[in-house]
This record gives sequence, C-alpha cells and structure tokens, in this order.
Amino acid sequence: MDTVHEEALAAAGVRADGTIDINAALRSLLEGLLNAVMDEQASELGVPRNGYRERSLDTCVGRVTLRIPKLREGTYFPEDVVARWSRTDTALASAVCDMWAAGISTRKVEAVASDLGLESMGRSRVSRLCEGLDGEVAELRGADLSSEEWPYLWLDATYVPCREAGAPRSVALVTAVACSGSARRRVVGIECIDTESYLSWRGFLLSLRSRGLSGVRLVVSDAHEGLVRAVRESLPGAAWQRCIAHLERNVLERCRRKGDGSAAVAALKAAFAEADPALVRAGYRRAVDLLAAVDERGAELLEEAAPAALAYLAFPREHRHWVRTNNVQERMNCEIKRRTRVVQVFPSAESLVRLVGAVCCDQNDAWACERNFIDRRSLEPGYEREPLPEEPGGEERVLRLVEEAFDRKRRAA
Repeated sequence: MDTVHEEALAAAGVRADGTIDINAALRSLLEGLLNAVMDEQASELGVPRNGYRERSLDTCVGRVTLRIPKLREGTYFPEDVVARWSRTDTALASAVCDMWAAGISTRKVEAVASDLGLESMGRSRVSRLCEGLDGEVAELRGADLSSEEWPYLWLDATYVPCREAGAPRSVALVTAVACSGSARRRVVGIECIDTESYLSWRGFLLSLRSRGLSGVRLVVSDAHEGLVRAVRESLPGAAWQRCIAHLERNVLERCRRKGDGSAAVAALKAAFAEADPALVRAGYRRAVDLLAAVDERGAELLEEAAPAALAYLAFPREHRHWVRTNNVQERMNCEIKRRTRVVQVFPSAESLVRLVGAVCCDQNDAWACERNFIDRRSLEPGYEREPLPEEPGGEERVLRLVEEAFDRKRRAA
C-alpha cells in the first residue's frame, strides 16, 4: 500500500523529501485535463468505445501521454485540443503516405504507419497538415542572413537512401550550422545534392552568401577535397579548421598497424588537451616524430594536416572547444539519421528535405531557448583575453605526457 501511495505522490510531482517538482505537477495536471476533455468529447458522439490509443505529446513542461478514445464506428481525434503531430512526426507521416502512393509499401512501412496512428489518415489530410510544415522549412532554407555576421560555420554531409526515377540511390544531404555574432547557433542551410563534389559544395556556399551570410572567420569540416576547395574560393578570408576527431580517424585508417594508429591518436589527445597554443604545437610535433619512427605514411598525413588541424589555436581560448571539431554537426546528424532510419528509403527528395527540415527547425527552437554556448562578449570586435602565464618547464612536461601516452598505447596493443 505504501508503494502505491508513493507512486501516486511521485506522479503528482511530490518528491520523497516532501518538496514539489513544479514541472511534474504541471505535467500531471495537464495530462489529466486533456484526457478528461477527450473522454467527454468522445462520449458526446454516442458511439461505443473500443479502448484507447496512447500518443505522446511534447509540451513546454515535458512529455505527456494522451489516451485518445477509439470508437467502434468512425474515428475520433481532438484536433481542437492538441496539434496532430510535431513537425518531425508530420514529416514522417508524409513520407509514409508518399511511399504508399508510389506502390512501395512493405510490412515495415505498415508497422511504422501504425505507430504513427495513420490507420485512418488519408493522403489529402496529411497533405493539409504538411502545408504549414513546408512553409517553416522553406522559411529556414530561404531566411535572410544579412542582419548580423556569422563568425563560425560548421559544414557536413550525410548520405540517405532516396528513390529517384523509380530506383533507390544514395544522395548527399548537406547542412550548415553557423554561430551568429550574438552567440547563437542556428541551422542556416539544407540542400539535397547528387554527390558531395566541389561544384555542389560551391553552389551551396554561394547560395548562403546570396542570402546574406557574411563575416565568416572560420569554417569547420572534414577534409573532403571538394569541400575544402569550395570553402577557399567561396568564402575568401575565412580560415579552415580540419575537424580533429575526423583527423584521428584518418590516422587510424592510414597506419598499417592498428596499435600504431591508436598510439598516435593517444599522443594527439595529450597534445590537444593543453590550453597554451605553443604547448599544443610542441606536443603535435612530438606526436608526428613518434609516429614517423614506426609508420611513415601516418606521419606524413599528420604533417600535411598540421596547419589546418591547428587553425583553431588562432581564435579566442573560450571558443576552441567548439571550433576544433565538427561535433556540433555530428550531434545533429545523429538525430537526422535516427529519423531517416524509420523510413529507410525515401520516395522523393522533397519528402527527405521535409523531414530533415523538420528536424532542423526543432533544433533551431532548442538552440533559441538555451543559454549562449559562447560568451557573447568574446565575439565582439577587438576582444582579447589575457594570455596564459608562461609555465616553466611546460614544454618538457607536454613532451613527456605525449611520449607516455604513445608508449602506453603501443604496449597495450
């Protein structure tokens, strides 16, 4: 009995110590109110019930569970109480309906449709629901960017199966995330292209510039040759940072022995952990020398990559954690892939862009509500932070740490 009582209190937002979790209490009240309203509305129809259909709804106080009454005859959905879907779920519903219309439905797609509550949804109804979403995605892709400068730009591409001319093929979906002068992250561009080539990247970057993208000081990406060339030609004056996480993967692939690659990555991590640019450069050079003694090809890669891999050191210390890797994009790509895996093969490029655009709109909303991830004052012109005090014997310490990390990994391998 005590357990039941405790669970009831927890559901109402009362913690074990007697304090109240305001968000939990509001979620409980909101969930109870919505379910009561839906029960009342369904009862007014005078049709026998057939259980409930549970749906989740994201609200400003968290996720609530709706118990939507199922009827033996006809259908019921409280459109006047809640929106039918979130942006992303609406896009998924549209993609499933497109697949049905194209005659490529499978048991997997039917299962997805059932999870989304599409048993009673006609294509025309989904199309009406998507009209507002398409407007939001179009606004994101065509927004004017000239109101402020964008000092940092992260670029990446992910490949998604898409049906074209009746045959499935892998298409490149390129996205751009920028940090504004007011220290806010924002997805500024989405494009579906045939291949990740120089011409495709150049066209994408020029489209961003035509919308007002300016003031870019640093572009962060992987080392795709076409992308690097397009950045150099389309964004003159901007430095290019080679994502150090991608560089570490490239070193692992280049080295003949896995143990040598792992040792080199450990040495690089020890160097990148330093805050003083001079110590980072010294540690990087030592990592190159250590790798050269066991794998010349891997060392050549590191030596060639040094200027781009260490470009972030020329920027304020508060920014280096964010601009030395492409993790801002990688985390968003994880969310995109989580959604695209549901559909598996998209019936058209339009449905793919709609879904990814919905994910990006949701991400922009989340970023708009968070605190500045970079101190706004550090982005103001002329900002200079006091240099780190010189550490006596700092270089010897870093070289020792790099060598120990390298040797420890080689021995472990």
